[in-house]
Amino acid sequence: MQTFNDPSYDEHRSIIRRLVERKGWPGAQFHGGSDIYDLRYKLEQLIDDDIYPANFTAEIWLEIWSELKKTAEKSKRLDERIKQSTLVASNADNDMHVPDIEYGSWTLYKKSLSDSGWTEDSIYELEQTTEGILKKLNINTSESGPIKGLVIGNVQSGKTANMAGLMAMAADWGWNLFIVLSGIIENLRKQTEDRLIKDLDKPGNLAWTRISKPSLQSDSADRTHQLHLGENDSKRYLTVCLKNSRRLENLNAWLKEDPQKLKQMRILVIDDEADQAGINTKDVSKDERTKINDEIINLVNIKCGKQIKPQSMNYISYTATPYANFLNEAKQKSLYPKDFIGVLNPAKEYFGPKQIFGLDESEEFRGLRIIREICITKDLNEQKHINEIHKGHRKDAPQSLKNAIHWFFCATAVMRYRKYKKPVSMLVHTSQTQRDHANIAESIQAYINSFSTDDWVELCAGTYEEEKSQMTHEDFVLDFEGYPFEVKDYPNFDRIKGEIIRLKNQISHIQLGEEGRLDYHDGIHLCIDNCANNGINDEDLHVRLAYPDVPVDNPLYPSPAPAFIVIGGSTLSRGLTIEGLISTYFLRTTKTADTLMQMGRWFGYRIGYEMLPRIWMTKDTQKKYRFLATLDEELREELKIYSLQGDEPALYGPKIKNSPKVSWMLVTARNRSQSAIPTNIDFSGTTSQTTLFNNNIQELQENIAVTESFINQLGTPKITRTKKGLYWENVGFRMVKHFLTNFKFNQKSRTFKQIDKLCEWYEEKAQEANFTGWNILISGIGKVDSNKGKTWRIAGRLVGKISRTRLGKPKEQDPTFINIGVLRAPGDLYEDIDEARLSLLPEDHKDFNMTSNAYVREVRKKAGLGKTPQLVIYRIDKYSEADPLSETRSSLKAVEDIIGVSLYIPGQESGKSLAASLTIELDSPEIEYGEIEGGEEG
Repeated sequence: MQTFNDPSYDEHRSIIRRLVERKGWPGAQFHGGSDIYDLRYKLEQLIDDDIYPANFTAEIWLEIWSELKKTAEKSKRLDERIKQSTLVASNADNDMHVPDIEYGSWTLYKKSLSDSGWTEDSIYELEQTTEGILKKLNINTSESGPIKGLVIGNVQSGKTANMAGLMAMAADWGWNLFIVLSGIIENLRKQTEDRLIKDLDKPGNLAWTRISKPSLQSDSADRTHQLHLGENDSKRYLTVCLKNSRRLENLNAWLKEDPQKLKQMRILVIDDEADQAGINTKDVSKDERTKINDEIINLVNIKCGKQIKPQSMNYISYTATPYANFLNEAKQKSLYPKDFIGVLNPAKEYFGPKQIFGLDESEEFRGLRIIREICITKDLNEQKHINEIHKGHRKDAPQSLKNAIHWFFCATAVMRYRKYKKPVSMLVHTSQTQRDHANIAESIQAYINSFSTDDWVELCAGTYEEEKSQMTHEDFVLDFEGYPFEVKDYPNFDRIKGEIIRLKNQISHIQLGEEGRLDYHDGIHLCIDNCANNGINDEDLHVRLAYPDVPVDNPLYPSPAPAFIVIGGSTLSRGLTIEGLISTYFLRTTKTADTLMQMGRWFGYRIGYEMLPRIWMTKDTQKKYRFLATLDEELREELKIYSLQGDEPALYGPKIKNSPKVSWMLVTARNRSQSAIPTNIDFSGTTSQTTLFNNNIQELQENIAVTESFINQLGTPKITRTKKGLYWENVGFRMVKHFLTNFKFNQKSRTFKQIDKLCEWYEEKAQEANFTGWNILISGIGKVDSNKGKTWRIAGRLVGKISRTRLGKPKEQDPTFINIGVLRAPGDLYEDIDEARLSLLPEDHKDFNMTSNAYVREVRKKAGLGKTPQLVIYRIDKYSEADPLSETRSSLKAVEDIIGVSLYIPGQESGKSLAASLTIELDSPEIEYGEIEGGEEG
C-alpha cells in the first residue's frame, strides 16, 4: 500500500488535520458525508473552486486519513503514558492493587462517585492515580522507618476525593488508623471530617468510626485502649486534626497512651494543604523548629520509649502549591517527600488556572472570556473607591461591583430557570479585615435596596445582554477545547425575569426558624464569613455562611436554589468550598504566589452552568494568575519528564529550585523556602520562544542585520524535513553566543532578558552535560525556492516569510509594543529530523503536532538528537493580516519585518543539577507588587 508521508503531500495532510479538529475522526473520514461517493462529490467541488489540490482523489484522502488516524492513536498512547508518568519515586512498588472486594470500602466509595454523577473516565483516572500512590505505601515500616510522600493536586480540583479514595483502598488492605491534618480553621476541619465520614462510612465489610479531637481526656469509648486494631478486626478509625500545636500534642499523647495498641496501629497520615501551618519557618540552619512542625515530625516518628513503634507509618502530604514543601528543607528529620512525589491529573471538565487564565506561548489554552476588569487608572481608580468603603468614608459601590451584583442576579435566575437545586453563590473578597467586610456588606445591601423592582430588572437586563455578547456559546467551545459535556446556551432574558424579581424581594442574613434550624428564603442571603460572626446575633440572624445541611433530595431542602452573597477574607482564602460560584469580585494583593493561587475559589467544576461564571479583578492580578498558571504547568511537565527518567525526589527537588522558568519569584515566603538558592540557575530543559517585541524600526532592522550576518557565516544549508526551511548541523557555540548577545530581545521575556547568563552557564556546563554542537534552523512557509509569496533571500536560497498576528483586539493595541502570543509552529522542533533519523523513530513517535516537553524530549532522543541544542529563526512579514472576524487577534502592523527566535536546550538525563552560581534579575515593570515578578508574555 502506498504511503503519503513525503513532503509533496504536506498540504493534503494539513487539510485533513484541520477537518479532524472541526469534525473529529468519524466526521472527517468522508468530509462530513456518509460514504466514498459523498466524499468524491465534495472533493470535486472543492477542486473546481481551486481550494484543494487538483490531484486530491477520494482514494488518496482515505489513505491519508487512515495513516493519520493510526499515528494519532499511537501517539495518544504514548501521550497517555507520559500523562500517567506522574510519580517520581525512590522506593519500588509494593504488590498492592485496586481492591475488588464486593462490599469493600473502595468498591462502595467508587459506587457512590458514580451515583453522584462522576463520569467513567473521571473515576478511572482517580482509580489509576490512587493505585499509583497506594503502591508506594508500606504496611510495615517498623524496620525501614516512615514513608514520606507528596501529592500535588489543583486548587478546588477534587483532592478530597483522591484522599478518600486512598483511605478506602488502604483500609481494604489493612490500614486501621487514618489521621488527616486539616488546616487552621475549626469550621473547615469539621467540614473535612463530615465529608470524609460521609464518603467512607457506608454499610459494608468495614465499619468506620470518627474520633474528634483525641486526647487523654477523650470519652472512654474513644480512648486508645478501646480501639479494635487486630489483624481480623473490621473497625477503621478516622481523626481529622487541626494543625494547632495543642491539638497535635494531644493527638501524640493519645497515640502513645497504650504502647501495646501503638504496636498494632497501621497508620496513614494525610497532611491536607501541606504547605499551610506545618512548614518550619524557624531557622533551619540551626535546626530550630516551629511548634506545629515539631509536633507533626513527632507524629511521623512516634514511638513509646526507645523501641515501641506503630507497625506502619505513612505520611502523605497533599497540596496544590508545593513550593514551600520543595524549597524549605530536605533533612532526614524533616517532612521532605523523600520517597515519592505524585501529581493528580484533574478531570477534563475542571476549570483550572490554564483553562481560565490561559498559558504563555499556548494557542490551546488561550483563557476563557470570563474575566472582567476592576479599573485602576488616573481617571477611574475603583480600588481606591473600595478602600474608602472599607474605611467607612463612602457607601456607594463602584461600577465594577455593581456589574458583578447584576450578573449574580441574572446567573442565579438562569440556574433557577434550569431547575438547579444546590446553592448558588457570589464571592466578594476585597480585604482580610473584619471591619471592612461589614462596610462592604452594607454598601452592597444599600445598592440593591436603592432601586425599585422595575428599575432593578432593567439594570440586570442591560448587564445580561452585555455579558452574553462578551462570552458567547461559540467562544466557550473555541476556548475550552475538549470540554466533555454539552454546554447550554443562555436563555432569553424574559424567561429569567421572574426569578430576578423574586431574588430582589428579600435580602437579609440567614434567619433562625423554628426548632433552632436555619431558615432559607427565596431572596438573597447576605453572609459575612469571618470569626467575628460565629453563632446567632441579637436579631436571631445567622450572619456567617452556612449552606443547607440536609441532602438536596430531602423534603426540608429549600427550593428554589438558595442564593448567597458571601463577603470575607482569610476564611475564604483556602479550603472552604464556595458552592455554585458564578460571580466573584476579587481585589486582594499578596506577596507570594502560593497564597495567591490558593485564593482562587473560582477554580473547580461547573457542570451544568459552564457559561455563567464571571470574575472581576484588576489587569495586574489577571497577569499574575496567567503567569502562575504557566509556572504550574511547567512544574507538572518537569515531573512527567523526571518520572520517565526514573529520577528520585532527592535529585528532583534541587532541579526545581534552579529553573529559570520559575526563578521562584517568591513563590512562597522567604521563611518558608530557606533552602532555596536564588542565585543558582539551570538552563537545561529550556524551551523558549520570543513573542514580545518592541515596534521600533531601528531595533528591528538591526536584528535583521545581525541575523543575516550570523547565517551567512554558517556555510551551505540542508533543507528541513518538510522542505519549508533551512538548517545547519553541529554549529559551535561561539558563533551562537555572538548572535544571541548582539540580538535585541524585549526585556519582559523571562529567559531572553538574561541571555548573558544563559551563555555563561552554557559555556561552563555544556561539556558536563555532553551537549553536541547546535542545530540552527530557519523556518518558513511554502517550499524553499518555489514559494510564490513573500520571501526572504538568505544563504543563497528563498525562504517564505511567516505570518503572525497580534494577540488581542485592535482597539487594545499599543503601537509601540507587539505581543504575538505564540511564535513556534508545533512541528518546528522536529524540522531537523532528516530521513535517516526519521527511520529511527517508532510509529508512535511521529506525531509532529505534539509539543509537550516530555514528548519532544522523547522524540528527539529516539532520533539521536537528545543532546543537541536547537535555535530556530523566523522572519515575520510586517504586513501579516488577521482574520477580520477574529475577536482575539489583530493585524501585525509592524514598522519592519520581525525576527523571532526559538531556543531549545536539552534536559539533563540523570536528574543531576547543572546549576551554576548566577544572579537572576527578578524586576518586571508590568507587575505592581514586587514579590511576584518575572512574568513573560503576560
